[in-house]
This record gives sequence, C-alpha cells and structure tokens, in this order.
Amino acid sequence: MAAVRALICDMDGVLADTEPLFYVATRDAIAPHPLTEEEYARFIGTHGLDEWLAATYGLPPNFLDARVMPVYYDAISRGLPALAGATALLDAARTRGLAVAVASTSSHDSIDRTLRAAGLREYFPVVVSASDVERGKPAPDIYLHTARLLDVPPESCLVIEDSVHGIIAASTAGMRVVQSRQATFVPPPHPSADAVIETLEAFRYGWLDGEPLG
Repeated sequence: MAAVRALICDMDGVLADTEPLFYVATRDAIAPHPLTEEEYARFIGTHGLDEWLAATYGLPPNFLDARVMPVYYDAISRGLPALAGATALLDAARTRGLAVAVASTSSHDSIDRTLRAAGLREYFPVVVSASDVERGKPAPDIYLHTARLLDVPPESCLVIEDSVHGIIAASTAGMRVVQSRQATFVPPPHPSADAVIETLEAFRYGWLDGEPLG
C-alpha cells in the first residue's frame, strides 16, 4: 500500500457542521413552500438543490445565491466552531509534512468564509471547489484535480468525507476514504468507505503514517 502523502478534507459536515445553518436558511427563504430535512439531505455533497427548487416551486435558478447565501454568511459570521477533533487532526497532518487540501462542492467564496469563521483557513494552502471541475461529486473529478494540484498520486491521498456523494467520488478516484459521521445530517456507514468514525476525535493518527484503515 502506498504511503500517505496528502490529506484531503471535504468541508461541510467534516470540518464544520454547516448543513443545519444552510438548511434553516433555505427552508425559511422558500416559505410558505415546504422543505423537509429528508428532501434537503438528498443534495448534501452535490449540486441540484437550485434546480429542484426551480422545478418544484418555480423559484428562479439563482435563488440560493440571491436569497439564501447572504443569510448563511450572516449566520457563520456570528460564530462557527470547528468540529471537535478537526484542529488536532490538521495539526497532526502538518507535523508529518503531509500536503493538505479542501475539496468541497461549495463555491470558493463560501469555502473561504466558512474556513475563516471556523478558524481553519491557515491549514489549507490548496482549496478546490466543484466550480473548478466539469463534474461535481459523485464524479471523481474534484478529487483527481486536487491530487494533481498537490502533485500527489491518488493512491497516496487519504480523504475524509461525510456524504454518500463525496465518499463515492473519492473512492472512484482511487483514494482511501474515511467516513466521518459527526455532523447533524449524517448518512449510514457507506460500503465504499475504508473506515467509518463517529467523530474526528476517533481518527487514528496512525492512518496518516500508513497503517491499514479499518
């Protein structure tokens, strides 16, 4: 098995529990139209919510950017803690000299604001958004592109993901994947994940040194 040379993290639901804030902002913005948690959860880790809102309720295609993102940005500006274990894990990766990156479906603006609000921006010299690639998750494009930017082969990358779409994307890219189930909107353990943890505090740092996942 190739040595781990890079740690790539999804952001929403892995580094910070942002999805509840975005769900509430979206639900309130489209009222009186309903949006259940189950409906919202279908789009976690991938695109399509804008299109679904347009097709279901006739909302304009830029509704999220125009009406929801300002509310979300205001919410995180008032405080967004990093998920427990995130800072310690990133410190461990940095101590080992690993390349570190974020690969997120969110826009570059949202990634930057969210990481800064959570106090994590300094850890990520490389930030990749789904807008940088042709196909979003669950296609592997975002992870393959991130590996190229880091100059690390996919088999030497370790990914932390939470969503089904993200896990499939990283696994299809040929990377090792740890599923973190720490956030509020969390799917069941996924068979494509090489290891499943309930919190980043349960992450075994030996995995960064090449110990088998499991």
